[in-house]
Amino acid sequence: MYTSEHEKLMDQVMEYIEKNLESSLSLEKLASISTYSPFHFQRIFKGLVGESPTAYVKRLRMEKAAHLLIYEHELPVTQIALICGFSSLSYFTTSFQSYFKFSPTKWREGAYLERFPREYDNNSKKSKQLSNKEQEQQTNIGYNKFQWLDLEKVKIMEFPVCTTVKKQNVGPYTEGIPNVWEAMYHWGKARDLITDTSFMFGVPKNNPYITPPELSRYECHLAVEGIIDENLVTYPYKGGKYVVYEFEEPVDYLDRSKLIECYSELYSFWLPKSGYKYLDNPLELLYMAPKKGGLEVDFKVRAIALAIEPK
Repeated sequence: MYTSEHEKLMDQVMEYIEKNLESSLSLEKLASISTYSPFHFQRIFKGLVGESPTAYVKRLRMEKAAHLLIYEHELPVTQIALICGFSSLSYFTTSFQSYFKFSPTKWREGAYLERFPREYDNNSKKSKQLSNKEQEQQTNIGYNKFQWLDLEKVKIMEFPVCTTVKKQNVGPYTEGIPNVWEAMYHWGKARDLITDTSFMFGVPKNNPYITPPELSRYECHLAVEGIIDENLVTYPYKGGKYVVYEFEEPVDYLDRSKLIECYSELYSFWLPKSGYKYLDNPLELLYMAPKKGGLEVDFKVRAIALAIEPK
């Protein structure tokens, strides 16, 4: 039986892994962060995360490299290999080819399009907030070549440092997330923690075009003030500078393909010319509307944001 303390310690280990992929991440090092022995750490980590520490580290390295190859065209492949913790280009190339079935160069040139999950294909009508003017394109042009957003509406904002509580959804981003938000909402309402000005945000931890849907993680955060309960597990949020795009109409979580297209616009069109680089996972600001006469709440994404700093 795993406790909230187990979950918090494994979260700390996963956060350390995410921020130190270029470093040596031995089992002994990760176990020391968890405060458990290597044997118990492996058992608890796999029980909570569903993968061994070694498999998790390898997957994150591969996925980060795949993401950088798509979006950071100015970075040489050798540099990407080092950023992602590979000691040599040859080892990286062999590992990448084995994992994704394409060489890093072929992947960068567009082979990644063959791995797009069908569940995120965009066959539905485009919503009103998406631009009516698409870039002229052939059918084989990648999703990072679309133009969906009115870039004149992009804003730079500072988000505050705060403490949050969180609940997590593991699985496809088109399933389950509104249910987790609803549980968070009722939990917060029962403790008088949710008001019209509450800071609630979601963090998609993976690129769903790269990470297998069943392993994708999404965190639902609610900012809290003071100590509510000494036994409550809380998490620090460092705030900082973000590029933010707010939709004219909030986007349903089921319309994940639209959100992916909008992220792609920020990554591929806005960032390269902005003088900024992105730092971390995206952040999604929440729209919520309790339905009258019941306990149901409507949850959508009202804005997307990327943590940034000057290049």
